[in-house]
Amino acid sequence: MSTREQGESGLGLEAQREVLERWCAARGHELLTVTTDVVSGVKGDSMYGREVAVAAVESGVAQGLVVRALDRVTRDQLDAAQIMKRANDYGWRLMDCEGADSGDQSQRFQADIRLAVAAEERRKISTRTREALEQKRKRGEGGLVSTTAQRRIQVLATQGLGAKAIASQLTREGIPTAKGGDEWSYSTVRRTLARLNGKAA
Repeated sequence: MSTREQGESGLGLEAQREVLERWCAARGHELLTVTTDVVSGVKGDSMYGREVAVAAVESGVAQGLVVRALDRVTRDQLDAAQIMKRANDYGWRLMDCEGADSGDQSQRFQADIRLAVAAEERRKISTRTREALEQKRKRGEGGLVSTTAQRRIQVLATQGLGAKAIASQLTREGIPTAKGGDEWSYSTVRRTLARLNGKAA
């Protein structure tokens, strides 16, 4: 789940869990466990839940990994190719609830197309975000951290994280900065916290 509000509320994750349960029940599969990630699908190296699931499969606990849709496991085409190869090399299956199956070569081309579409959609979202931020700057509204980022900063702060740790977490999650970048500085987080605390007062 890459959307912060849905990740915090659990609604999006719970909906995905229900779809997985129905899919497995309808096909006679036993769903052993569900692992989750609340992070951008493009940051495969930060998807620790995915790694736990893959490690469980490769240790012989299960025979495959099923996801709601392929873009839930990755939105990066190189990462997708690597995980597909890993499934083939180690003899397990990566499947989704929309028909993708790494064990079915006829589905591989279709899976590649879907992942390419997901990657293009992510690029368009990033472009639209930067264009909107540029318009804000032209109107003299630049430098403002988005409402989504502010909420995430507040949540992390209540968990006891300091400005540097929060900045690192925001960067890992792929939340755009006020300038549309993807690298957060602790000074920006510190200023945002100070502003939010001032509002609360």
